[in-house]
Amino acid sequence: MRSSLQKLSQFLIILGYFLGSSTLTFGQSTTIGREFFLGFMENNRTTSPVSRLDQASIIISAEEDASGVIQYESNSIPFTVEAGKQFIYEFPQDGIDIIHRSSRQIENKGVSIVSDGNISVHAFNFRARSADGTVILPLPSLGKDYYVTAHHENFNPGVDPGSNINFESTLLVVAVEDDTRVEINITAQSNDPVPIPQGSTISVVLSKGESYQVKSVGDLTGSRVRVVNSSGDDCKNVAVFGGNKMTSVAQDCNGSTGDHLFQQTYPTFAWGKEYVHIPFAGRTSGEMVKVLASENNTRVFVNGQQRATLNAGRHISFSFDRDELANITGDKPIAVTTFAKSYFCNVQSGAGASDGDPTMITLSPNNQLIRSTVFSALQVEGIVKHFVNILSKTESAGQTVLDGQNIGAQFQPVPGNPTLSYARIEISEGSHTLSNPEGIVGYVYGSGFIESYGYSAGASINNLNFETEVDYEFEVDGENVACLGEMASWTVIPRDSKFVIFEWQFENDDEIKEGATVEHIFEEPGTFQVKIIAMTGDRSCDEMEEATFEVTVVETDGQLEGPDNVCPLIDEATYTFENPENTEAILWEVIGGEVVDETDFSITILWGEFDPDAKVVAIPLTSEGCQGKAQVIDVFINDSIVPGKPRGIAAVCFVEGASQFYSVRDKIPGRKYQWFVTGGTFLSDTDTEEVEVEWPGPGATGEIWYEEVSETNPSCGGESDRLAVTVNPPMQASVGDISELICAGTTAGKIEIDVNGGSGEYTFIWSHNESLNAASVNNLGAGIYSVLVRDAGGCEIFLEDLSIEEADPMELLGDVQEIDALCFNSGDGQANFSITGGVAPFTVDWSDALIIERDFQLFGLERGSYDITVRDASGCDFPVAVEIESPEPLETEFILENVACPGSASGSLLAISKGGLGPYAYVWEFDGSTGPRLTDVPSGD
Repeated sequence: MRSSLQKLSQFLIILGYFLGSSTLTFGQSTTIGREFFLGFMENNRTTSPVSRLDQASIIISAEEDASGVIQYESNSIPFTVEAGKQFIYEFPQDGIDIIHRSSRQIENKGVSIVSDGNISVHAFNFRARSADGTVILPLPSLGKDYYVTAHHENFNPGVDPGSNINFESTLLVVAVEDDTRVEINITAQSNDPVPIPQGSTISVVLSKGESYQVKSVGDLTGSRVRVVNSSGDDCKNVAVFGGNKMTSVAQDCNGSTGDHLFQQTYPTFAWGKEYVHIPFAGRTSGEMVKVLASENNTRVFVNGQQRATLNAGRHISFSFDRDELANITGDKPIAVTTFAKSYFCNVQSGAGASDGDPTMITLSPNNQLIRSTVFSALQVEGIVKHFVNILSKTESAGQTVLDGQNIGAQFQPVPGNPTLSYARIEISEGSHTLSNPEGIVGYVYGSGFIESYGYSAGASINNLNFETEVDYEFEVDGENVACLGEMASWTVIPRDSKFVIFEWQFENDDEIKEGATVEHIFEEPGTFQVKIIAMTGDRSCDEMEEATFEVTVVETDGQLEGPDNVCPLIDEATYTFENPENTEAILWEVIGGEVVDETDFSITILWGEFDPDAKVVAIPLTSEGCQGKAQVIDVFINDSIVPGKPRGIAAVCFVEGASQFYSVRDKIPGRKYQWFVTGGTFLSDTDTEEVEVEWPGPGATGEIWYEEVSETNPSCGGESDRLAVTVNPPMQASVGDISELICAGTTAGKIEIDVNGGSGEYTFIWSHNESLNAASVNNLGAGIYSVLVRDAGGCEIFLEDLSIEEADPMELLGDVQEIDALCFNSGDGQANFSITGGVAPFTVDWSDALIIERDFQLFGLERGSYDITVRDASGCDFPVAVEIESPEPLETEFILENVACPGSASGSLLAISKGGLGPYAYVWEFDGSTGPRLTDVPSGD
């Protein structure tokens, strides 16, 4: 069966019926990724009477260190950016015009970005008094079906717009694969290159990186863009954008100033039913909000009151006051976009009266939360204030961190929706980080004199057309979990009956499974992705939906400890589950005894008569209720018992005057004990549960054991196995090697510990990483370190205050003294310099060099530029630029001053030289004379 793992947009319900266990949740697709495609729609560029050129730019913010390349047409722009920093690329205004200017023409103006690390990308189109930006979706968050939000309006009657003009609304499609067949159904007339009416369908075929802009004299909001490749295995995604070349947003305030509008459109599968509009700080105008439907008969509510019923592709606009929050909901998925208004809609007095102008931001549904993001507050001429609006669950708002600082105290409940809280925070321009382990929604925006921008700070683009539910044979609690080793029966139920074919791909299985119900088992722990494709009978691309979610498989483990040999009818034995991993509680099972007491991790049993099937079983449970591998102790109930080997150290670390303690293996009430030892001496009573023993010096050996008898039935008893003891020599540990100085800002430090003596088996616990069990550690930055060294016999040595410091950076002491070469291309130039900082001794990457402490002399230099590298003892490099000059090449021109008469020596020559170093000396080979002129020369060569 061919896989066509592609698209979904109808509502589906997935039910997993397990013999074992699993709960499902959809994996988070976000605006952070490693591969992106985008394009720039037309802005209102002018050249007269005032030159206002539009400038396209890309801002890359790094979640981790990343390198990559920006590609467009024949250009490749490499970039490298550190975690938490940003890289800005401005497209040349005098080169290839990357901004779309035409309408309904296939162009090659798509921009791709590929990175080796996780980044977020924002695109910005700036022109003085007309700018906007958008967050860019990575490839995994793109879709095949979109309804576009754009904007267009006419000035209100009686408004004098002056020189302002409301231009065309726009939409843009960018292909990410070759042979992408796209249908665009437009909701407003498009005039160029020839008029086509509202409701027309445009069909285009695009190759990877090609783009297609549509401009309209009306509002393109509600226009549908979808991929219609013929078969399911030929489906592609596209990137879609909506906005306006330049327009006012002022229908309720008679404003006329306009701005560019530019937002990437979210695929319909990411639309939700519940949104919160948070007003923009720094503005007094209030906002206009558009609500767009993707299905017929969609009811729209504002603060609980029904305000409209919309069919697919239809929209309604609302106006909200300056401090008015709104809960906007639909009974079917909707898209909600906030528009900042023209500056004249502000209160026209006081500070900020002229701040801001139109911008648009696509809102995220309340349940499309993102746990962390990186974003940029744009460094834009004219923007003076930047803000971020944040929406969070009220119960977890206190966990919100902005740029490393907890901002939970700045949240307040959303009116009419106390389960959610919001904050509006002023921020600085530049790169920022935002996180909350339970998730947030964020929008960044800014404003200045008749200028503004806004976009999502980062969004979750999950497929919301799914609900998940799981039935179990036992009770479980939690999401995003699947139990290890249990067969699951997975069922998908489409809301739309047209979907009849379903394909499943589980990340840990190469097989593609088909059917409404499939079975699958996860054999290993980990987090795995599950992808589902729903198709109609003809498998056409435009009738196909895709969803992806994750399940987490957790392994629970530990060891059951307790006696396996007990006396009948009298012994109350306690069993404990030791070293639990991913274990919340234990499910106990007992055969042959009566439970006296039980806790999450222990159980006390009164054992009965002899029973060949007697045993205690411990089944570990995860916090979600998943069952792990059962731990079993088969119990022998008999009057003749064999107690377990004593607990205590067998490989003793010798310390003068130190003693060791040993105890019975399993403590059972009503028992008497008698201890025995060879090779050692008891320092305590020998009839207790625990004894103290002194062993002789290094190299000594011995044994220790005990006899155990029931006080109630003296005939029930026995002797334990013997514990062999060896006394090891004292352990010694010291620092073998340490990088006392390292280069500033690097992690080149190393510490090596030398250990001998003791048991010969050592463990190391380092202060900076307790799980790092090694004698030698590398990649250390500057700091104070310590390590605890242990052996199997209990020897411990603590080494502390292990200091690694940053060396003073190397710098030139004065200038480089450069001695030029005497002749052109002669290798007798020289450079002398001295440095401060660094760690001696030093080396230099020049073969003919003399180094005296911190003074350097370089010889044998020809004319030219040199990049000399000085390296110190800690491995730090320091570049030194050297420029050696030389005279120009020596050239001599000969001029015939007088021609010799036949048969006489009456000719003369004049030598004129340049280059080299004057004055010039001449020696004529003809007669040994000197000077620039040779006389009395006969004719000839």
